[in-house]
Amino acid sequence: MNGKYYCLILLILMVPTTKVLAEDRKLSFGAFIDTHYAFDFNAPGSGDRAFTTQPARHNEFNINLGFVEIKYDTTKIRSRLALQAGTSVQANYSSEPTNGTISGGDLSRYIQEARIGYRVSDKTWVDAGIFFAHVGAEGWISRDNLTLTRSLVADFSPYYLSGIKISHAASDRLNLLFLVTNGWQNISENNQDKNIGTGIEYNFDNLSIAYNTLIGNEVSSPINSIPRSSQLRHFHDFLIKNRGLKNWEWVAQYDIGFQKKETDAGNQIWQGALLMARYKLSSKQKISARIEYYQDQNQTLMVTNTPNAFDGFGGSLGFDNQLEENVLWRLEGRYLESNYPIFPKQLNQTVDSNVTLTTSLSIQF
Repeated sequence: MNGKYYCLILLILMVPTTKVLAEDRKLSFGAFIDTHYAFDFNAPGSGDRAFTTQPARHNEFNINLGFVEIKYDTTKIRSRLALQAGTSVQANYSSEPTNGTISGGDLSRYIQEARIGYRVSDKTWVDAGIFFAHVGAEGWISRDNLTLTRSLVADFSPYYLSGIKISHAASDRLNLLFLVTNGWQNISENNQDKNIGTGIEYNFDNLSIAYNTLIGNEVSSPINSIPRSSQLRHFHDFLIKNRGLKNWEWVAQYDIGFQKKETDAGNQIWQGALLMARYKLSSKQKISARIEYYQDQNQTLMVTNTPNAFDGFGGSLGFDNQLEENVLWRLEGRYLESNYPIFPKQLNQTVDSNVTLTTSLSIQF
């Protein structure tokens, strides 16, 4: 990160957290630091953990995610600029494409969000820039998720998008989204096509249901060092969440995607599902659990760098302890198993299962 980012960060941290400019205008500043340590019992030789963004490293104390942010909000405008760094950033933005010499991952990996929204009517907003994706039950900021680590369906669907988003509150219960973006989690373009996204969410008294989509021509990562061409991809994300329970939080998710085959008619298909829940033991302590399944027989998204694709399941158990209002300690054990030996072990081995213990200490201010 060059000097201009450090200067901006220092400037932000020297300013009071919130400043009210007028009755309907507010400028606020914030930051987040999430420290991680993970022990992967397969002990991958490089230290890099496969098929995940968080935790990304084995047997290493490091910063999973750190960011600083500026927000500016009025009755007609909403905006956020957040700059970030960490091992999760390195892992998640490693496939950010580079076309030409100006755009690419060297710049975009440091931008968590850079968006401006304008309220065009009482119930409709138009946002433009780089923003968090609308799909999935797990977001990019670790503190906000029910579990410490990320599920496979989360890590192999977009965390961020770049483009234009229209959100409309059709009623007190029904929300609608329409998006045009550069593509499937990329700020820099890798082809000349754009993605279309949609979202619909309906809130009942005790639960909410959502259906989100993304469609467009996309380029999968090379497989066995062989580049792949741009093909039509459409993705469907289904969510059910609880609402209003006192001690329980839970969510169920099912994703399925289709991508046109390069060599013949038909589609490559991948799918995944999860059920996760968190229970409040006390005002400061919670326990969490997740079960998950993922299948990508054609390695459309999950490239294993082996002759075998991922087809398997997993589970995790976690414990959260709110040490202070803004300080959270988390601990989690996770198990994954595939039908094929695809998990790296030590230097040159692959096995069909993976066990990881992860702990995190984070602060938000």
